[in-house]
Amino acid sequence: MGAALALAVMLVVVVAIMSLAVNAQGPFQATGPGAQAGRPSRTPGPPPTAPERRRPAPPEQPRRPPKDKAERSRERRGAQPPVEVPAEPAPSSDPLAPLADLRPLDTEATATVISVVDERTLGPVTRSRLSLRVKPPSGDEFEVTTRVAFPTPEARARVKVGSTISVRYDHDDRRRVVVDMERGD
Repeated sequence: MGAALALAVMLVVVVAIMSLAVNAQGPFQATGPGAQAGRPSRTPGPPPTAPERRRPAPPEQPRRPPKDKAERSRERRGAQPPVEVPAEPAPSSDPLAPLADLRPLDTEATATVISVVDERTLGPVTRSRLSLRVKPPSGDEFEVTTRVAFPTPEARARVKVGSTISVRYDHDDRRRVVVDMERGD
């Protein structure tokens, strides 16, 4: 009895699938030379195609160059694009002009650490971004941000928010500040 019921269910499923397959093929035409009953006739020529869908042409806009990975990342974060660097000055007659950025950081001072952000650790070396309030020997205090590569975890542990550290800076360009690791605290 159970086998007969299973056979009947299987027969119903097969008939339903065949019915769907036959209906999906379209109407039958049993006319024409060589046509057999129950089979569609083939007509020579290309198969019928669906009508083409065309989008309206977008308004003409000037093409922009493709964005690089950094630019897409800035857009997602909502960051401002980098500031354009002015063109290089005209070449001077001074042969040492390209070495102007190698001026010594001649002024020593102390600085209070405002913030420390560890950017990257590679082995024992930790690269951090420090925001400092520099107290020069003469003149007003100023704030600056610089990057430091601490050679060991112990050297990085000595620099905390609120601590005082030794720095050297360029008197003519106060943005150029270096933490004086040799002098220590």
